[in-house]
Amino acid sequence: MLPNRTFKVVLFSSQVNVTASGYGKKDQYNSGYAVQPAYPSQSVDLLTALRKNGFTTFVDLIVKAGLEETFSANRPFVVLAPTNEAFAAIDPAVLAALLKDIYLLRDILRYHLVLFRQPCSLVSSIFVELTINTALGEVVRFNVYRNKGPSFATEDIATANGVPLLRAIPTGKSIIYPIEKVLNPQDVSPNNTVINFLRSNKDFSIFLSVFEVLGLAENNFKARPKTTFVPTNAAFKALPPGVLDSIFADPDKLVLLLNTHVASGTFYTAGLIDGPLTVLAGIQLDIDVTSYGITVGNSKIIEPDITVFEGVVHVISSVIQAEETCFNRLY
Repeated sequence: MLPNRTFKVVLFSSQVNVTASGYGKKDQYNSGYAVQPAYPSQSVDLLTALRKNGFTTFVDLIVKAGLEETFSANRPFVVLAPTNEAFAAIDPAVLAALLKDIYLLRDILRYHLVLFRQPCSLVSSIFVELTINTALGEVVRFNVYRNKGPSFATEDIATANGVPLLRAIPTGKSIIYPIEKVLNPQDVSPNNTVINFLRSNKDFSIFLSVFEVLGLAENNFKARPKTTFVPTNAAFKALPPGVLDSIFADPDKLVLLLNTHVASGTFYTAGLIDGPLTVLAGIQLDIDVTSYGITVGNSKIIEPDITVFEGVVHVISSVIQAEETCFNRLY
């Protein structure tokens, strides 16, 4: 199987809107974003539907991997179908390695096949978040962002591991959701924790030290689903002289720092709009969404939507600071 974050693919920024009747890319499909059945129910098999709807690379790889029978089983499936452009966006060296390793290829493809007995009601049945097994055995995380306050998009948006579901294509007993990124089976693995993500990149060693000093480096994976805003080492070094040393000298300040950078719940960028977001420190950070990017408490998100076991990580350009009088809550 792929090690975590082996794929380095292009993220697409187009907003996706969701209604109870289906999914559609804004201004691209018909008004109302209604589900568009491509064929009469039961008239074609799943592979035929995928090919006729333009997912030719996906189908070719399924055939190459010898998974035609898996994708043609007589049971309801939810298919997360990467577009041809999604495969084209994979680093050529990574794609070449994938094509040479038939077992790895099978793992990737089976991860995009979700076992759900009532696929047409999958998204509408999700309250906020659902993790569910795929044909590979690893789980995929679905999030639905509804109009629940100023920090959520005003129209429903659904994602799989943070990647927007563009629309719905009913096909017999199954349903196809186009996505613009190839998913990594290791993203929601229990080993892919926030801590292991921080350990994998030396640019986050200072933020990792916060967990270590507080004794949270070995057991934080048990925490609630959460969003973690991770400042780079450069962001910490940009603080005024003496501030960083002062923070690390005081455990209360460290707790406040950590809790200012963590929000309860999984907030992918697809579900964020202008407005306040409450973090574990008990304060609200201003979210500002523009065509130039997203800022959180005046810190810009510079690497968004990194899926981890606990939720999602966003790398940010500066340290978010809070008043010391804020209510502190242990991470």
